Amino acid sequence: MSEARDIELQPIMDKEGTLDLLVISPDDPAAMLRHTQVAQSKGIPVLADPSQQMARLSGDEIKVLIDGATYLFLNEYELALAIQKTGWSDDEILDRVKYRVVTLGAAGSRVEGRNTPTITVTCPQEKAKIDPTGVGDSFRSGFVAGLAWGLSHERCAQLGSLLATYVIETMGTQEYSFTPQEFLDRFEVAYGSDARSEVAAHFH
Repeated sequence: MSEARDIELQPIMDKEGTLDLLVISPDDPAAMLRHTQVAQSKGIPVLADPSQQMARLSGDEIKVLIDGATYLFLNEYELALAIQKTGWSDDEILDRVKYRVVTLGAAGSRVEGRNTPTITVTCPQEKAKIDPTGVGDSFRSGFVAGLAWGLSHERCAQLGSLLATYVIETMGTQEYSFTPQEFLDRFEVAYGSDARSEVAAHFH
């Protein structure tokens, strides 16, 4: 992890072209800050998900990660910690990002924006609660997949919620398995036939 700060974004951009979104997930704090600042200087949209590193980051460091982010991912505890450490209010944090995604545990998630209605998404019914490790990461993965597919924030959060549900039902962070049909069937039960139709085209 300590070597992450040495990763250069420019060679990646030279090879892949313009980046649509840079995900800043929990890592060496110096790397998180450096990559955020480089992305912002190059006009690359940032998805900030500091997660467990919130406890290690200072208020000023958290401000760097938050300020100007296109997406900010937090759970309720992390949001409270951000408010405490930065001295910014809930509204001030929201004003500094384009969209804020707050996960609410079993209650689901909400997607908030400065000038957009808040979207609230519930979680699918879980079959068992075995291991919550990796639930946040899987939610983010599903959400970002939805973004890459050009789906609405509601569908993105629904994808993340179902993927997180698979994770909590399984021991280990990536030990879950499903076929496209199984995922889509369960997605329809949770969110309806229209939701299924919108995401089905992206399952091959």
